[in-house]
Amino acid sequence: MGWPFAPGDWIRVEFWKFPRDALHYCWEARVVEVRPGGILTLLPHGGTFHHVAKGKAVVLDHDAYVAFFPGAWYSGGPDVRQGRVLEYYWNVQTPAEWTGRALRQYDLELDVKCRADHTCEVFDREEFLAKRALYPKAWVEEAERAVEAIFRHMREGRWPVLPPGEPLPWMERI
Repeated sequence: MGWPFAPGDWIRVEFWKFPRDALHYCWEARVVEVRPGGILTLLPHGGTFHHVAKGKAVVLDHDAYVAFFPGAWYSGGPDVRQGRVLEYYWNVQTPAEWTGRALRQYDLELDVKCRADHTCEVFDREEFLAKRALYPKAWVEEAERAVEAIFRHMREGRWPVLPPGEPLPWMERI
């Protein structure tokens, strides 16, 4: 299954919170690549990331690439400044769905960050464990499998992962 996107299209990306069905964060992204296995989007330097739940908006000082894979329980990609990978940010989520207006998914708390040298760590496990009883059982199982899938994705250097580089300190996130 693919989505109706072409390079150059601008789309809205929305992450929601379950079970409240509340918008958590969103941004406008440009589609930069379309493949049978997914799309690569770009929130460019100077673009705004809206963290609705925290009432904050951040203007990026780098390019943030996010790949979405139909049917996958994760999305993500590299944060890049002047051609250098700062880190990779992977979000564990329900599979993205195109609503006709936005790519929409539920954020499942778990995140995996990887340095430019491809070493990875899981973040926000405590938040996931605190909420796991609220999620359908199948979501919990898929979220846990998604973490392993992300580690495998990085190990194999699959698209949109770039060749390893020199690691930097973790980026500050809101």
